[in-house]
This record gives sequence, C-alpha cells and structure tokens, in this order.
Amino acid sequence: MREPRIRHSRPTLGPLEQAAASRVLASSQLAADEEVRSFEAEVAGLLGLAGGVATSSGTAALHAALLALGVGPGDEVLVPTYVCSAVLYAVQATGARAVPVDVLADGNVDPDLARRAVTRRTRALVATHAFGSPADVDALLGLGVPLVEDVAQALGARYRGRPAGSFGHVTVCSFYATKVITSGGEGGMVLAQDRSLLARVRRLCTSDARGRERRFNYRMTDLQAAVGRVQLGRLDEFASRRRALAATYTRALDTWGLELPRPCSPGAEPVWYRYVVRCQEAARLLRHLRRNGVEAKRPVKQPLHRTLGLSGFPEADRLHATSLSLPIYPCLSEQEVNEVARLVRAAVEVRVGVG
Repeated sequence: MREPRIRHSRPTLGPLEQAAASRVLASSQLAADEEVRSFEAEVAGLLGLAGGVATSSGTAALHAALLALGVGPGDEVLVPTYVCSAVLYAVQATGARAVPVDVLADGNVDPDLARRAVTRRTRALVATHAFGSPADVDALLGLGVPLVEDVAQALGARYRGRPAGSFGHVTVCSFYATKVITSGGEGGMVLAQDRSLLARVRRLCTSDARGRERRFNYRMTDLQAAVGRVQLGRLDEFASRRRALAATYTRALDTWGLELPRPCSPGAEPVWYRYVVRCQEAARLLRHLRRNGVEAKRPVKQPLHRTLGLSGFPEADRLHATSLSLPIYPCLSEQEVNEVARLVRAAVEVRVGVG
C-alpha cells in the first residue's frame, strides 16, 4: 500500500527541538535530572497546579494517578466508553473494574449517565476531554467522585476561562509523538494541587525498592523532557494553528450535509486535537480519501463497551458508525487542508463516487 500524500497525524518538530536534544546528548546526563524537574514545574505552572511527576507514557501516568487515589481490587472506575483502549488497560492494571459510561455527541462522558452509574464501589471518574474539547467539568465535579482529568488530547484547551486540566483532583497528560505536544515520541505526566498525592505518585514511579510498596519504573528521561520543554513553549503557536485549521474545515464543509464537531459543554474552548466529522457513509468516505492519497481514520478504533462485550450504549455506537477524523496538525499546510476539504465535498456531492 502506497504511503499517503497527506498523513492523518504528524509531530511538528524543528531546529529548536533538535538543539535541545543535542544539548542533552552532549551533556551525557540522560536519566531524569534538571530537565525533568523543569518540565514538571513548567507544565504545572501552565495549569496552575502545585506540581507534577513526569512519566514514561500517558498510560503510566493514568495508572499511577489511580493507584495514588487508592484505587485497587474490588473498586470501580467510571470511564467514557468512546475512548482509546489505553484508558481501560490503566484501570485494569490497578485491579479495579472499568465501568463504561455512554457519551454525548462530542464524545465526552454524559454527566447524567455517569451519575446513574455511581455505586458505593466507585472510587474515581476519568474525563478524557474527547478530541481536545473539554467535558462538562462542573457537572462531573458535582457527582462527588474524585475526578481524573485526562488532557492527553486537550492540553491548551480551556473550560470557563481556565485551562482544561486545572479542575480535577488529579490530572494526567500524554506526550506521545502525535499528541498536542510531544516529548520525543513517548511520555506523560501526573499533576495535582495535593502535594501528598504527588509524593505518592513519585514513589510509585520510582523503581527503587523500599518496604513492601509495589513500584514501577515509570520515569521520564532528561532527553524526553528537553524536547517536551521546547514543545511546551510552542503550545500557544500550536493551539492557534489548530484553531485556524478547524475554522478552515468548518467554512469549507459547513453546508455539505455533514455533522461537524461542536462542543457540548458550556464554556468549552477546544484545542482541536482532532477534527471529527460525522456522516452515514463514513466507511465509504474513508476509502475514498485513501484512494486519493489522504489518510483519515476512525477517531476511536472500538468503544470500550464492545471490547468488554457489553451493549446499551447508543450514542457511542452511533459515533463509532458515523465518525471520521480528518488530518489536523500544526505542520499541515493550507494547500493540504483545502485539498482534504475538496475531496470530502466531492465525495459527499457525488455519492456514487464514494463507493
């Protein structure tokens, strides 16, 4: 299969990231040290939180955060069902049971359904801020369950004038290669206002054995952190570019019979990590774009309830059947975004050409 002309996702890297990596390599200080500590402080400062603990991945961050909240065997964690499987695996790694909850039209967890799912065993609720659009944090905090804000897709988004990730009991980030910012391919972070919780996370993420507490080698390297710090400094630039690309798509596709992405939460200001359109012929549109050199994808490979063999999640099933994620990332050119929009319009206009 030929490589697509326009990829679905690409990191936006340049000479500043290269210089940062070269500086760390030249220093021979690769393991966690000053770069990691600075990166933790800078991300915490961005969110207005007391501190952070950098980790090897976003999944590791979520696992450590849940453990630090005391989640374990016999407990339940509420999770949106329309989300990547890494969330499920992180919950299962604690020994707890993941309880999928159906979502709203923007992919975020439905607060009313989450309220009905709370039981005496519920220990946490994970809000993933789907595709860079903040969930209804106020409603979720009102459930009285510790809220884990997962900003893997939403760093740079805002809710009611404040950064997404600044509201919950604990926040987790992912810095994977194609996330909003990257720390060189992999990486994550746990952040909180509670310093005692952060101390528990730091112990859990350090493999040095002391006592009987189980620990994990979840540490980030200075090499990763150096790249992450440069990317963090470019966050405003990246967010502005994503907003501009989303606006271009919306103008180009607004009257073509597609369901375009719009936040469901009052006061949500998306960072547009994904631009997800919905139509009844999503599968055929996907094939049409691929034949013409454009890589589009399903935004979620499979809802969690299907992985768990469950039913009764109509909105997530509708989204899974009708959603398609179009390329949107800061190094996408104007020519490329207009080409994608043109191909989508052509497919929608002449439906026989999509089959």
